[in-house]
Amino acid sequence: MEYTINSIAEYLECLKEMSSNGVDGYSNEEFRLYYRGEPQDYGETAGQPGIARGKWLEDDNESDLFRECERRLSHEFANCKSTFEKLVMMQHYFIPTRLLDVSQDPLIGLFFSLFNDPKSKRNDEECEPVILVYEVPKKSIRNYHSDIVSVISNIAVYHYDDLDIRGLSNSTDEWEREKFNENDSIKHLLHEIKAEKPHFASWIKKDNMESVFCVHPLLDNPRILSQQGAFLLFGMDGDKHHLATLESSKADKIHMAKIHIPQSAKLRLREELHLLGRTIDTVYPDWDGVSDYFTRFYGKKVEEYYR
Repeated sequence: MEYTINSIAEYLECLKEMSSNGVDGYSNEEFRLYYRGEPQDYGETAGQPGIARGKWLEDDNESDLFRECERRLSHEFANCKSTFEKLVMMQHYFIPTRLLDVSQDPLIGLFFSLFNDPKSKRNDEECEPVILVYEVPKKSIRNYHSDIVSVISNIAVYHYDDLDIRGLSNSTDEWEREKFNENDSIKHLLHEIKAEKPHFASWIKKDNMESVFCVHPLLDNPRILSQQGAFLLFGMDGDKHHLATLESSKADKIHMAKIHIPQSAKLRLREELHLLGRTIDTVYPDWDGVSDYFTRFYGKKVEEYYR
């Protein structure tokens, strides 16, 4: 489903329509909306986690990347109690992970679709941005401490073999599930999980490994709090070298809609965001955001923001 907006009023009308109509068999009480802004429509790769770009999923690149970050920046990870929290830390510093940033705040999604990051080398001003709206069933939402979150997160650190589960049964029969959990690859994944959860039961469901879930993190830093941040956590599709997709996920399906913003509407939307107080210093309430605001925004007209 795709929409086009020219104002925040039109944006809210789109969201009201999505919320009231439900989606693919879900009532409006059975799902929540999450938002992600992108500077242009990347087509089939829209809303793709960073680890899926380049060669990070080849060989043991993902686990090597994780362990090297952990080794070199051990002080940064000192307060992290789980692999998921470490992945969030990596994501915060733009290291490729199997997480995708989303927000529970629709204005944050709009802000990031229009924001031209000064650290980026690309020029987004000629592009037409999009807001990706995710319709997430409540059954596919987990908190940071969830066992399912631990299972999928630890795929990122797995370093034993290719973790190929395509030939293993996903039967709910107890004997078949026991056989699945006795597989050498699954035993090594359990070893990684128990490093953070020593009392984790030696029992993994195959379908959970091949799913995409929305995860609510700890709101333990100003950025995540101000941006009402959440993450889509991507499992695997058959083996650890292929990410699950929204279409292939074995959990209750997450659906994505696109809201397009014509280039001619960008200035108006930025002005309206400014009137609503959504400026860089409120979205990034730290030295980076305040410095950016004073350097580039303060005392200037809205049309000068992104020059």
